Amino acid sequence: MTAKESILISDMSLSLLDESFDLLEFNCGRDDINEFLKDDALNYQKQKLANTFIFHPKDKKNPVAFFSILNDALNVKNLPNNEKNKFNRRLPNNKRINHYPAIKIGRLGVTLSLQKSGFAYSLMDFIKGFSVKNLNSACRLLILDAVNEPKQISYYQKNDFTFLMESDKESKTRLMYFDLISFN
Repeated sequence: MTAKESILISDMSLSLLDESFDLLEFNCGRDDINEFLKDDALNYQKQKLANTFIFHPKDKKNPVAFFSILNDALNVKNLPNNEKNKFNRRLPNNKRINHYPAIKIGRLGVTLSLQKSGFAYSLMDFIKGFSVKNLNSACRLLILDAVNEPKQISYYQKNDFTFLMESDKESKTRLMYFDLISFN
C-alpha cells in the first residue's frame, strides 16, 4: 500500500476557512483553483457569497483539499423544450417546477500529492452527504459548472453527475447536476 492509498477523509479534520490556514503551499495543478483559494475564498466567505471548507491533517492547518459551496437554483424555464423535457422526465410529474433548489459546488481542489489516490472520489461522496445531512436545506440538486476538459468531465461523470444540456457541449464550462434524492 502506498502513502497515497493510506490517506482517508476520516484521517483529516474539516474546518471552515479562516485566516489561520497556511494556504501558500497548496497546489492542485490548476492556477485558477489555487488562486481562488489563496486570493478570493476568504473574501467570498466574508461577503456571504460562498463558504469554503478545508480538509487538513488533524495537527496542521495546511489544506490537502477544499470545496466551496453556495446556494443556487437550477433554472429549467428557459431551456430548449427537448432539454427541459429530458430533465423533467427524471422527476415525478407533480414535482415539476421552473427553479429547482440547489447547492452549487463553486470550487473544488485536491493537492497534487493526493490526486490519483481515490481521495477526490471520497471528497465528492463527502460533499454529497454533507449537503444532505449537515446543511439542512431544502435542496434537490447538487450542481456545478465543470471545466470542459476530459479529466474534469470524466471525474464528475464517474461521480454520477449528468449534463443538464447538450447545447453547451462546446462551451468553456458545462452545467452538470447530481440528484441528491438518490443519495439519501
